[in-house]
Amino acid sequence: SMKQVLTIAGLDSLAGGGATADIKTFEEFNTFGHMVLTCVAAINEEITIYDIPPATLKDQLASVTAFTRLAAIKIGLLHTLETIELVKNFLVTQDCPIILDPVLAFKEGQTKANQEYQHALQSLFSLATIVTPNLVEAEYFANQAITTREEMKIAAKKIKALGPAFVLIKGGARLNGLQACDLLYDGDDFFFFETPKSPKQTTNGAGCTLSAAIAALLATDRSMTDAVQQAKDFVFAGIENGLQLTESLGNVDQLAYFRKGVTSCLPRN
Repeated sequence: SMKQVLTIAGLDSLAGGGATADIKTFEEFNTFGHMVLTCVAAINEEITIYDIPPATLKDQLASVTAFTRLAAIKIGLLHTLETIELVKNFLVTQDCPIILDPVLAFKEGQTKANQEYQHALQSLFSLATIVTPNLVEAEYFANQAITTREEMKIAAKKIKALGPAFVLIKGGARLNGLQACDLLYDGDDFFFFETPKSPKQTTNGAGCTLSAAIAALLATDRSMTDAVQQAKDFVFAGIENGLQLTESLGNVDQLAYFRKGVTSCLPRN
């Protein structure tokens, strides 16, 4: 029967990222997507985030608990300490792969709020099958700069020590060189995944989509390296064939990969 996958995430009305991107991704991999909403983001001159009240969040989680059998859970933007606590209480009752995209809610650097939030988010790491920080998030969690592959490896070890079974650091276009480079670490081995850097600006939602694809693939019993591999190909196709919204902003298209029959970029140790 069809596997059921849950996303606990925010809503981006422009739908490149967030819960809608997750749902679209789940369905592309023939899994049934459920959704618990943590907040709503409005993107205008700046991003304004409106939190879902804790009682509403609690009720959503209760309904999921009552009626679903989950094969995987993906966690995106939680945004408040209270939400993290409620989600943690829910996760300890679950027995399936947990894919944690540790989105840092505050972009303005090491503020006190950001440090508290980061610390609270880290308390979920030991419950996670895999955490998928981008390069900037990985620098926060590892408390170091990451400019080379060697530094990426050192950071992956530090983040692994916080408790997840796997760490995927998304170097993406931020690392020097012609390749967008991601690193998967399982505590023993390092796997580098490379794709050519895309000149396309249709990248809104790339991170959300990647973790959602990994969730759907793990739900259907794929190995972690296979899941990361195909998820990367899925996102690359989505960026290459994305939806341009303005001259400098565009969305990943979650429907591109299976429509285009895209080729793979295999990992190397």
